[in-house]
Amino acid sequence: LAEGFQTARALSVKFNTLYELSSSLLSKQPHYDWGLRAVKSVLRVAGGMKRANPTLDESQVLMRALRDFNTPKIPSHDIPIFLRLINDLFMGQTVDPNVDQGLRDRIIRAAKAKCLQHDDAFVNKVCNF
Repeated sequence: LAEGFQTARALSVKFNTLYELSSSLLSKQPHYDWGLRAVKSVLRVAGGMKRANPTLDESQVLMRALRDFNTPKIPSHDIPIFLRLINDLFMGQTVDPNVDQGLRDRIIRAAKAKCLQHDDAFVNKVCNF
């Protein structure tokens, strides 16, 4: 790992394991990228999160980066599998998603204005994008 992580070796094993298991257990989708390009992108996101939250544990930073970066591109039927993999690799750790409340409120207002249903799954998916 890069981006100044002190426990890079241990975290890299979790990172690699997650991507190997994801590529074999999740449905085959043409837009899935479990290669080096995705690794580099997640590392940049994780580095930004680490700099923004220096007191947060490094494994929690990586867990949040992996979850928040990958779940928007995963179809709903694969999300429970992916989240289970993350929970198994980062056992006993929980990190709340980083959601911009102002954006969330604007999404709900826009959905109401267009007479659309705005359940949590819809709002979260739009926030993730």
